[in-house]
Amino acid sequence: MENDFSIRQEGTTLYICLGHELTSENAPELQEALMRYQGQTITKMVYDATDLVYISSLGLRVVTVSYQKLGHSPKIEFVNCDRKIYEIFKIIGFTNIITFVDDEARRTQSVVTDIKLRKKLNQLHQQRIDYFAANNDVVMYQMKLGQEDDD
Repeated sequence: MENDFSIRQEGTTLYICLGHELTSENAPELQEALMRYQGQTITKMVYDATDLVYISSLGLRVVTVSYQKLGHSPKIEFVNCDRKIYEIFKIIGFTNIITFVDDEARRTQSVVTDIKLRKKLNQLHQQRIDYFAANNDVVMYQMKLGQEDDD
């Protein structure tokens, strides 16, 4: 799976921008990337979770391991964490080591990006349907839910 994250360092702070999912497929890559900073003085880790909609148990483990192995228990912030993901952190007791921050500017930028992405995906989907219909002997039509066929 392609990396669904990016990391940059500014002084003693690591900024980790998470994508839509932190799963068993990409969490090991994130952990490996974070461990490259082991031995450096990292005092703060800022996870931008604006786009994050799913975190697996392995993703939670990455947060824990990075907290334990980087610096001397660096301060951890999650920016724009989804409410459901926040509830998971709360249930497992991470809210005592993580600060949760809302950044409306990042959230708005993410919404605009998502709208553009959805439009592009809809265009690609329609192109595939058109291509399939043009290259196959089929008749394609769409019906609304509950609409009767006129036959």
